[in-house]
Amino acid sequence: MNCRHCGTEISARAIICFKCGRSTADEPASPSGSSSAGARPTWVALAALAVLVLGALYLGRAAQGQVPVWLSYTVAALATVVLIWRVATRRRA
Repeated sequence: MNCRHCGTEISARAIICFKCGRSTADEPASPSGSSSAGARPTWVALAALAVLVLGALYLGRAAQGQVPVWLSYTVAALATVVLIWRVATRRRA
């Protein structure tokens, strides 16, 4: 059997292709009217951009030693919460 994505010869019992990593099972049909599978709302992209800008400003000030201690602990706590949240959501999937 050949992978239908990259053409590599794989076992007929394979669940994923060892070369490209794509599933060998049929992909679920996307609902009609949907623009693209997995598309995120615009607010998610804007929030991510805001976090990146604020992070850059924070790192610039931290390099100069101008960041209050409470802000450093707050950033570390938020990073820990996000890390725990990401690990928990990946384990559920």
